[in-house]
Amino acid sequence: MLVSVRDVDEALHAAGFGVDYLDLKEPAAGALGGLDIAQIRDILAVVRPRHPRLMISATIGDLPATELTAIEHAIREVADAGVDLVKVGVPGQGGAAADALLGRLALCGRPIVPVLIADDGIDEGLFATACTLPFPR
Repeated sequence: MLVSVRDVDEALHAAGFGVDYLDLKEPAAGALGGLDIAQIRDILAVVRPRHPRLMISATIGDLPATELTAIEHAIREVADAGVDLVKVGVPGQGGAAADALLGRLALCGRPIVPVLIADDGIDEGLFATACTLPFPR
């Protein structure tokens, strides 16, 4: 089970129930609303010692697929904070920006979970491509 949390209290509460994944995010900032890096570090500093085997993910926030430099910077910051998985939104309808983003994510050297945004549908080719790339399973 994955539970999304936004602060230390929520994280400890969810971890205490034995969840499989904690997902650090701020839902008030959008479907993939990101937390401040300091908040991510604060949560990890408290939760990791108490639940060392718990998988923890965090999103980089809602960034446009065309902003590759900003996305890569955000990935580095979130990954370097110490999470196990970094979630990045990818336009599910496909197109050049989505293809380019998926390619960059696959090569970034960080444990990425691409999140296909299905608001405008999912392109079968994009989905098939994402499934062939070396993302965590």
